[in-house]
Amino acid sequence: MPLYLIDAQTSVLMDRETPMDTDAGTLLIAEGISKRFGITQALDGVTVSFLKGEIHALMGENGAGKSTLGKVISGLHKQDTGVVRIVSEPGAHSGSGMRELTPGSIDDAFHAGVRIVHQELAQCPNLSVAENLALHDLPRTKLGLLDRRTMNERAAALVHKLEPGIDVEAPLGLLSPGRRQICQIASALDDRSAEGGRGGGSSPRVIVFDEPTSSLSIAETERLLEITRQLARSGITVIYVSHRMGEIFAVCDRVSVLRDGKYVATSRVKDLDEPTLVEQMIGRRLSTPTGKLPSLAAENGHPHSLGERKLVVESLSTGDLDSISLEVKEREIVGIGGLVGSGRSELLNAIFGLDGSARGRVIVDGKDVAGEGPRAAIGAGMGYVPEDRRLQGLFFLLGVGENTVMPFMSKLAGLLGVRDRGEERKLISDRFVDFRVKAASPESLPGELSGGNQQKLLIARWMGKNTKVLLLDEPTRGIDVGTKAEIYKLVRAAADAGAAVLLVSSEMPELLALSDRILVMSEGRITGELEGEKMTQANILKLATVEREMVGAS
Repeated sequence: MPLYLIDAQTSVLMDRETPMDTDAGTLLIAEGISKRFGITQALDGVTVSFLKGEIHALMGENGAGKSTLGKVISGLHKQDTGVVRIVSEPGAHSGSGMRELTPGSIDDAFHAGVRIVHQELAQCPNLSVAENLALHDLPRTKLGLLDRRTMNERAAALVHKLEPGIDVEAPLGLLSPGRRQICQIASALDDRSAEGGRGGGSSPRVIVFDEPTSSLSIAETERLLEITRQLARSGITVIYVSHRMGEIFAVCDRVSVLRDGKYVATSRVKDLDEPTLVEQMIGRRLSTPTGKLPSLAAENGHPHSLGERKLVVESLSTGDLDSISLEVKEREIVGIGGLVGSGRSELLNAIFGLDGSARGRVIVDGKDVAGEGPRAAIGAGMGYVPEDRRLQGLFFLLGVGENTVMPFMSKLAGLLGVRDRGEERKLISDRFVDFRVKAASPESLPGELSGGNQQKLLIARWMGKNTKVLLLDEPTRGIDVGTKAEIYKLVRAAADAGAAVLLVSSEMPELLALSDRILVMSEGRITGELEGEKMTQANILKLATVEREMVGAS
């Protein structure tokens, strides 16, 4: 059994016999790469080589430089020093050997066969799958009109290699996140550049995956990992950026570790275990057990006692929810389990007042805030870390400091409502230290931070002494393994300090480690409650797959 509570989003164990031809040699080298953003040294003299047909993981804590290195390799960022070289294709104008890619040139990297699949989906959901894949090169008839037949055939040829069940004529926005991610991968595999469609170039030879499974369900993650292995078997080199240990040990052949922008080590995955890899990433042994994370009282040998009810939900209904009732007491963490689409995120949105159609009661510390919107919820002492930090959580035109104190500016303000800059700076400084948020300054924009630091910034906003009810929706998404252990302790500490915590997580080990009890949802209803020894992954899955007819009959 693993010694650490590390991402267990997927249980897939792929066929890893002869995963790569180690005699094939090096395909791409990033040599002496340095990159600075303002006062932040993102990369410092990093050298890593990648073999043909391997899946090569880039690991490290948030801000270690993993995504930055991937973006330098793919030409999205121009490095300050260093070079990226790739083996020239037979018959290329540069001859045999390796050629140097032009720094910061997406076109040069693309024509050399280097692609990137971003963590955040960059697509047009209102257009069809085929239209999304053809935006760069719309086929035309002899009359100059859009040739839909050719467009759909091209898209089908790309997408159906990965997922035959996707309808390329359907609006992309109607697909699940997993299938949308597959369409984005299909776009990266488009080799029409070699036929002159994009001005000449190369078929895909290297694909950088930047946190490709961060928003996917367990089943979607397993399918994506199958596709990743399929790509490697076809000879494509996959550079795999991820925080999820389960994925690294399931499909990756080698792993390179970065720490604080510096290169640490490259190892074959089969020669590593999780504790050793974690130690390389964070520079120390991690002691977070896989078992139940105890409360402060339990650690001191006292029973974990709960207080008064802080959150009461009665008959809460929306278009997605069917008469939900629950309660969370002071010093209690209640987990919400279930599969993607079960209504977990919709429940938290309704409790926080984001869904105007919600009917029912939401009582925070004795005050009914139902129907009054998020302002009333915040005023009553409720905090909310939503699932999608980009669309729901952060203000990308404000500095990271203002993002942290935004909900509390009025409470920190002095006479006549004038902002108290001193109190704001103190709060910002304390939160940044506690949560290890890496930012050049409080004035830096959230978009300048890594995805993990954006998530930590959002969590830091709400974990204060004034928060009585804390709603957490996938709070460790995009968080590295070291910080994840710290976040677990901070969530437990918030509950020990008196907060009532309602936690949604797709990672069952996370639910089991943090929750005092677990409510499981299916099709917009609560299908069961688990406590004590009944809190197991098997029982969660059993209740998460209960059909509506069975729920109604129970």
